[in-house]
Amino acid sequence: MPATPLTAEVLAALERIGCPVTTTDLMRLLNRDRPTPLVVDQVYRAVDALRARGAVRRLKAASNKRVRYWEVATGPHTCSCGASQQGAS
Repeated sequence: MPATPLTAEVLAALERIGCPVTTTDLMRLLNRDRPTPLVVDQVYRAVDALRARGAVRRLKAASNKRVRYWEVATGPHTCSCGASQQGAS
């Protein structure tokens, strides 16, 4: 499956951030200076497509099982935000 402009933009944003981030926070970052704002479902579909390709990892917060974080899959998990790597999904 080829990368779409949105998946490429999402991956670039996650690489810039360098720490796990929620879908909502990622959407807010991507909507800066965007004439037509994205909705959270668009961002989730793009990041989930990247997860399916192995480009990003999905993490969960230890304190709240409903909160999901995303990070670039390359390199070790080194952020101390409280998220932990989730098993294969």
